[in-house]
Amino acid sequence: MSDISPIDKADLAVAAPLWMQRHSQNFLGGNRITLLEKIDLHGSLSTAAGAAGMSYKTAWDALNVMNNLAEKPLAVAATGGAGGGGTQLTAEGKKVVNLYRTIEKEHLKSLSRLEKSLENLDRYLPLLQRMSMRISARNVISGTVCQITRDDSVALVVLELKSGHRISSVITNDSVDSLHLEVGSSAYALVKASSVMIADKEQSLKLSARNQISGRIINLSQSAVVGEVVLDIGSGETIAATITEGSIDKLGLFEGREVYAVIKSTSVIIGVD
Repeated sequence: MSDISPIDKADLAVAAPLWMQRHSQNFLGGNRITLLEKIDLHGSLSTAAGAAGMSYKTAWDALNVMNNLAEKPLAVAATGGAGGGGTQLTAEGKKVVNLYRTIEKEHLKSLSRLEKSLENLDRYLPLLQRMSMRISARNVISGTVCQITRDDSVALVVLELKSGHRISSVITNDSVDSLHLEVGSSAYALVKASSVMIADKEQSLKLSARNQISGRIINLSQSAVVGEVVLDIGSGETIAATITEGSIDKLGLFEGREVYAVIKSTSVIIGVD
């Protein structure tokens, strides 16, 4: 027997928020597109966040995700001017906004047509509710496979990022084969923020971690126990690290400082479309 009564069914409407995905992760949706439009209008991330109904932190994180997953940065920091700078939408960002709005119009037309066939909707609701997945890792960065080195059981896979940095991952040979990885193919590196360490560029350290990526701190948030450090590594790409409050104080971290993001190759997961 259906879980939806005829009376309930009469009240049903089809609503499906439009999301564009990249590397199996939600990339662009209505709220993020609105944020980009507000950035274009106001030239300020903080003002745009308020106009889009977001906190500054939420808007900051959303913009970092979009820039990391886009082929080119969608919005960049602007310098100079009477206000001392701000945030501006790039030409690529404007193209993406226009493309999304065009797709959205067709999407709404499709939903309108589907809504006329609600008599079959209750049969498929359980399936539709199981079709959404999300990734909890904070860092998802796209790149191109530039090296694959195999041994008997595992392989070293190296991705070249848009910024020119390289990030290495040790995965099994079976994973290389199942993902169909080869030099020149597109892939992405997925790293939990808690797996990213921060090292002082001014100190000469010998570390076993293979990935040591230089960047500039562009956001530093602290709490009583842990804090988040976000590095700009170039070309609109960022890496976030979660470290203890004591480590932040010991390293004397502050926004604008040049540091290294240190990541063990075994902590880097490789994914493909």
